[in-house]
Amino acid sequence: MSLRKKLAFGAATAALAASAGMLTAAPASAGPNCASGYHCIFYLGINNSARHSYYNSDSNFSGDTFNQLTDRSGGGFSANNNTVSASNSSSSGLESHYYNGSGYSGFVFCVNPGSYVDYLPTAHQNQASSLQLRGTTTISCY
Repeated sequence: MSLRKKLAFGAATAALAASAGMLTAAPASAGPNCASGYHCIFYLGINNSARHSYYNSDSNFSGDTFNQLTDRSGGGFSANNNTVSASNSSSSGLESHYYNGSGYSGFVFCVNPGSYVDYLPTAHQNQASSLQLRGTTTISCY
């Protein structure tokens, strides 16, 4: 069979499989200690402190608390300006972009899908006040 016929056969087979529902989506990117599809912030370290999980963007962390794993350090504390670590378990390839002002002003850092930062550099700790979920950008993220 010629290369052209092999390629055509392969393309036809893939199209048939897709139309029959035989192809599956790629698995979600999983950051540590953060459920699939979520963007998580931590009061201290990823494995030793309270967490807050976001599924969508949030323009203002005021009123948000570290309401998960509350038996750990920071449980029940305000999430606003209290983030030391972050994890991204996006199921749709979204970057987590954190800002030090409400309404997405004052970019601080970002986390790629499936990645995390356990203990941000000191200059970026306790700065996050809002989270914007963005598609792939050219910004260098963790």
